[in-house]
Order: sequence, then C-alpha cells, then structure tokens
Amino acid sequence: MSRPTTDRAQSETVGIILLLAVFVVSASAIGVAYVGGVGSNVDEVVVSADLSADGSDLRVDHLGGDALPNDELTVVVRTDGNATRYPFAPPPGEFGPGDRRTFSDALVANASNEVRLYHDGSGGEIERATLTPAPEPSVETGAIEGTVLGPGARSMRVASGASLGLRQVATPLSGATVVVDGAGRVAETRTGSGGGYRIDGLAPGEYDLSVTAPGFLAVTRSVTVEANRTKTVNVTLDPIEPAEFEVRIDDTEARVVGTEPVTVNATVENVGDEEGTQRIEFSVAGAVVESEPLTLPGGERRELSITWRPDPTDVGTVELAVASENDTATTTVEVLAPESDGVAYVDRDGDGTADETFSAAELADRGEFDGHLVIFDDAEIRGEFSAEADRITVRDGVLLSAESVDLDADGDVSIAGARIDASFTGWLGLSGGDIDIDSGGRIAARGATVTTTALVAPGDVDLSAADDIDLTNGVFSAQATALGSDGAIAIASDGGTVTTDGAWFAPDPTVEAGDED
Repeated sequence: MSRPTTDRAQSETVGIILLLAVFVVSASAIGVAYVGGVGSNVDEVVVSADLSADGSDLRVDHLGGDALPNDELTVVVRTDGNATRYPFAPPPGEFGPGDRRTFSDALVANASNEVRLYHDGSGGEIERATLTPAPEPSVETGAIEGTVLGPGARSMRVASGASLGLRQVATPLSGATVVVDGAGRVAETRTGSGGGYRIDGLAPGEYDLSVTAPGFLAVTRSVTVEANRTKTVNVTLDPIEPAEFEVRIDDTEARVVGTEPVTVNATVENVGDEEGTQRIEFSVAGAVVESEPLTLPGGERRELSITWRPDPTDVGTVELAVASENDTATTTVEVLAPESDGVAYVDRDGDGTADETFSAAELADRGEFDGHLVIFDDAEIRGEFSAEADRITVRDGVLLSAESVDLDADGDVSIAGARIDASFTGWLGLSGGDIDIDSGGRIAARGATVTTTALVAPGDVDLSAADDIDLTNGVFSAQATALGSDGAIAIASDGGTVTTDGAWFAPDPTVEAGDED
C-alpha cells in the first residue's frame, strides 16, 4: 500500500508539516480543514492498487482503500520513450475496492512497458510497475469471401444460328449484410458496390453464413473454414415475391337432379413469399353468389368446400367458378329437370343450357335436332339410332348403344371418353351393326371406346371428318369373336390430321388424311 507522494526532499517535508499544522489550526478556526500536500485542496487518500498484463491488455485492480472518482485517475504507459495517457473517464463513476479496469492493447508485447497510476486530484502516484508481456501465440486462421448477386434485367444475346434471344443476367448486390457464426465467433460485414465481401481472421471450423438484404429472401449456407485458406462462397438472392393466390377445383358432382345440392371442393394456394389477403368469389353462370376474404401466409394453402343449390329453372349445363384476384378455376355441372328420365338435350342458342330434354325413346324417334345435341347420360336404344345436328357431344363416361349408330353433324363431333357400342346384335348376337360418325368439323375421340364386335358378322366402323380426327388412347374394334371375318375400320380426314397415338385397333384401320400422327 502506498500514499500519494511529491518530489520534495525530506527537509522540505518537515518544514511543510510545520506550516501545515499552523494552516490547519487557522482553518479550523473558520470551520474548514484541508488535509493533503502543500498547494493541494483535496483530502489525503489511501489506495492499494495492482498493475498487471493480460497479453497486450493492461489490467488495473483496486485492492483496497479509498474509492476515487474515475475523472481523477490516469494511467501513463511509457514504451521505448513514447508515453501514452489512458484516463479512467469516461465512464463516470468511481473506482473502488474490488473494481478492475482493462485497457485493451495498451502494452507492447516483448518490450519493457513502464506503467504509472496517478491520482490527478492530488498529483500523486498511486502505483508503478514495469510490465513485459510475452507475445501472443500466432493463430492460424482462414477467410471467407465471395460475391452477392441479385436478379437483373433481361439482356439480348445472339444464340447459335444467329437467332436472337433474351436471358436473365444477375447483377451485383451492394449493401447486403453477410454474417458468419461459428467456432466461437460472430462476424458481420456488408457487400461493396461490386457485391463483394470478405471476412478474415476466422478460426478453422464450421460456420453458418447468412446473407440478407431488404426485399430479398434470406440465404444461409454451411461453410467449412480451413487454416491459411480462403473459402469462396458466392450467393444469389431471390426477390421476395408478393402474395399470389392460385385456385384449382378438386372435384364436384358431374350432374344433379332438380334442386339437389352441388358441392364444389377447391384449393387456394398462396404461391408467393409474402402473406396476403384476397377475396375469394364463387360464381354460378357468371354471377357471384358468395364472396369471402381469405388470408394466407406465403407458401400455404387452404381447402374450401362450397355448396350451391340450383333453382328449379337451372336446368342444363351450368358453369361454376372459384376465383381469387389472380386466378380463376371453372367446372360444369349438369342440372337435370326433376323427375325426368332425360338422357340428352338440345342447346339451340349456344348458351350451354338445355332448351329441350329427351328420354332415350324420344332421342331415338327424333332423328334431326336443331342446335347442339348433348347426350349426357347412358342411352340404350332399341333398334337403330340416327341423329343429325349442328354439333353432337356424347359426354365422357356415357354409354350410347343401339343396333347401329349414325351420328352426322355439320360441325364438331365429340365422343371423348364415351362408349359407342353396336355389338352382338341380331339373332343370338351373331352380327354387329355399323357405326358411322360424320363431322363437318373435327372428331374428338380421345379415350373413346367404339365397338361393333359380333360372333360371326361384325359391323364396320367409319369415321369421317372435314378437319382433324383425334383417336389418342382410344379402342376401336370390329372383330368377329368366333367364325366369320372381321369388319372394316375406315378413318378419313379431308383436310386435317389423324392422330392415333396409343390407340388400339382390331382389325387395322385404313387411314386417309393429309397428315397422320
């Protein structure tokens, strides 16, 4: 423990003590006592302190005695003739027993550092020491560097064959924040104008490298740092996509009778990154009948179940739609008149609704139809069946059977997914009837089954159109299953393409067309 001292000789000190005694007596007379060195206006202080080195850091420990204000304390370090002052303040407050102050990098390693702790209030020296810290052992470190890119504008390029095209060119992203976390250290930097970054002094080990920038999705990568090596990690940030609601209809009834309820099951998915709220509308025949707001976080979906009950006047094909602000999904439902044995209807004005409905017997007797003839339910007709109309559609999954079938339309004929059958007619099913389909437009028979099979004498299948004929994945048979010869299958397109991918024929057909796939 030491007291603040002055540089005066002992003889001078004795004289000062005598003068001080007189001064104290005089001061006491007016109620003020000053105890300290000559010329000092502060009380005498008693402090015990310790000076030590922690690498290149200087530590000052208060071991006991008086607490002193920080703004009255200063450390002076002299190394190789150069003196540096380190005041205790800021911060404000006191330096008291048990306290420690550390001055980072105040000492020079492997050199003699003369350290003095002064009390500025009295001008006295509290403690002194000569410290020679050993140099810190060198640590082998690595670094991570790279470039952060963002999306850029489309640019023109010249492709092979001198054709022009556009490609997306990424551009450097400045101001992005790059953080590495691992091996006991967290370091952060920002990319420069060229999008580049570098973080040095990383101990070998595993790190998580995170890159963020306003308006972009964050990216995190795992990086292994090796000593004395630089790891290059380039990152491309994708912009945060705004909310976008996609809609699809999963299922609903194909047909209902009268006012039977229709249930539409749909899914709405936010394919964007941000949360959003949109109004979901359910429409019947173009009129909105229900509307509700829906909030979805980015990437999430919601399944909806919507019930609609037709009015008695809603007879025919009715379009149903589920729509968001970004997307619309549609489907149709066939609404049949109540207590009806109808299997077909005619749409005369093209609005998709039934203007007249027919039973199977009425369908067989009519023959000619003004408008679009739609056979929407199984029709098993006794005898031969012939129909002429502007357009003819036999719905997917519907069976149309008769001793022979003749469909003749000025426009398109669609039997996609339907079954047209004239098999095993006649006595004991020995013969089959002919199936003739004649279209002034296109024939759509994708996935259809057309058969006139018989034991001995099957009929013929004749498909003729002015435009394209699509028989993809269909089944077409005019086979004799016992004795006799097969019938014939003839396909003719006056000015279109005949497509037979995946189709099965027995026997092989004759095809006449400008193009055949």
